[in-house]
Amino acid sequence: MARTTRERAVSASRRRWRWGLATALAVLVAGALWSGWTVWQVQRDLSAARSQAVALPAALAGNANGAAAVVDSLQSHASAAAERTSGPTWQVLSALPALGDDFDATAAVARAVDIVAREGAGPLVDSGLSAETFAPRGGRIPVDRVARAAAPLAEARDGFVRAQDELDDIRVGGLVRELRPQLEALIRQVDEGVDTLDGATRAAELLPAMLGRDGARDYLLVFQNNAEPRSLGGMPGLMAPLRADEGTVTLGRTVAASEFGELAEPVLPLTEQERAIWFEQPGTWFQDSVFIPDFERAGELMAARWKLETGRDVDGVLSVDPVTLSYLVKATGPLTVDGRRLTSSNFVDEILHEPYLRYADDPAAEDAFFAEVLTSTFDRLLDPRTDPSALVAALSRGATEGRLLVHSTIDAEQDRLAGTRVAGAFPSEDGGAAQAGVYVNDATGSKMGYFLDYDARISSVSCAAGEIGFSGQLRIHSSAPSDAASLPTTVTGSGEYGVARGDHLNVFDLVAPTGGEITDVVVNGVKSTGTNRTFEGRPVVSVPILLEPGDVVTLTWRATSGAGHTGGVELISTPGVQRGGGKQFVPAPCGGAEGR
Repeated sequence: MARTTRERAVSASRRRWRWGLATALAVLVAGALWSGWTVWQVQRDLSAARSQAVALPAALAGNANGAAAVVDSLQSHASAAAERTSGPTWQVLSALPALGDDFDATAAVARAVDIVAREGAGPLVDSGLSAETFAPRGGRIPVDRVARAAAPLAEARDGFVRAQDELDDIRVGGLVRELRPQLEALIRQVDEGVDTLDGATRAAELLPAMLGRDGARDYLLVFQNNAEPRSLGGMPGLMAPLRADEGTVTLGRTVAASEFGELAEPVLPLTEQERAIWFEQPGTWFQDSVFIPDFERAGELMAARWKLETGRDVDGVLSVDPVTLSYLVKATGPLTVDGRRLTSSNFVDEILHEPYLRYADDPAAEDAFFAEVLTSTFDRLLDPRTDPSALVAALSRGATEGRLLVHSTIDAEQDRLAGTRVAGAFPSEDGGAAQAGVYVNDATGSKMGYFLDYDARISSVSCAAGEIGFSGQLRIHSSAPSDAASLPTTVTGSGEYGVARGDHLNVFDLVAPTGGEITDVVVNGVKSTGTNRTFEGRPVVSVPILLEPGDVVTLTWRATSGAGHTGGVELISTPGVQRGGGKQFVPAPCGGAEGR
């Protein structure tokens, strides 16, 4: 039977509805597929960019062509990710409930990586900068070439700062858990890039004058011995005058710190706070100047003592430790001193332990050995056969770990050094990240620090009432052999300070941020009060830890910052034999003005 006009209209309406639904579903599926493809492409590009970024430092240290290829690839992938996350598809994804913040954060990451690629890495490659720029030529450091490096380094630093700004507004605590570790790692890498490039920029600005471009400069070079820990690294056991004149650097006669005895009065007046924590020792003993965890202050004391003993002024004080020298030996190649072949792998053992066994009955031979090691290493640094890339990498690593320190007696230069790791400054910022410190000082009078391993960590960070709170953990271990008491007194000490031979007593100073406090100090599960004092406006709790051979001690504490700190917590610790004192940063799990 023929259908009526009304039936035909209803059938047509149903067909249109089905086609409309099918079309809508097709559009939704296509949109989902397109969005999924876009997300996959962004993830792929960011992953590739991350791989190129990891390869970048080594490429920059090598030849210009290799660096250019890495940067081209980095810029290509970073640009693609930034473009895809700025389009309408990503805007729709950013509007999704629950997950919108995560897509927003990914877009900010893509923009930050693109900025690093274009404005950070680009100027370094375009300028032709490489390790060769700083390599000595004919025993002379090319001060003019170093000076010309300042501009591209500053441009690259500013690019990293802009990337840092892109990441600052991301509220890490609001993201899905899977994204947080990757974002926190990127924040650390960008922060480290800013610090490294800022330090390199300042070095390029300062080094020409400090190397005598405008007139000869005189310095005191100090060799810190980590086997006897001090706040800034180790006991200054050896020193030598150093002269720089138009890039030519010469080292004078080495002097053992033992030649400088104890003074009746401090070489410079000490503050009440310095005397309360470290007594008169930083001013009466040259070796104890670095009890104070501020290299500007320690440098002033060492320079004053040098002048008292020699009658000579210096333009600054430089400090290096055996671990940094071991890094440098990778660049210079092995040395042979007194029949001992010193390589980068055995250097620390051969300097911080073996001499105290070998020369136990001959301190003069011991001093002569150390002096020859220092002068031989120095001479090899200026040798044209030394690998410039490895040399720059070694110096950079030593500086980052707090093992290479610089103090200038010229105020303008010291002001420019402020804030860099090589300045070795006591944490002093009232705003920004909450700064904390862990410093260790030997109280045994021994070289048992060779067996000391400690690892300071921030274990959790929280935000409340405009303050940042955090927990700290310090794991301390003595790797001394069970028969350590039978080692020579040159290693164990004589026991005159009340510590049995083979044991090791150290004092750990825990430092809280400005306006904060330290609470709940616990040693191996037992509450400890420590000794509470204040230094430069910061709470300091000193905790003595006695170690027998093989002991493992866990020290934990809680601390808060005062108001005005943002971003997270920075922790600096004493560089030791086993680990460096590089800055550790942990973002606070709150956003906006309260932190990352």
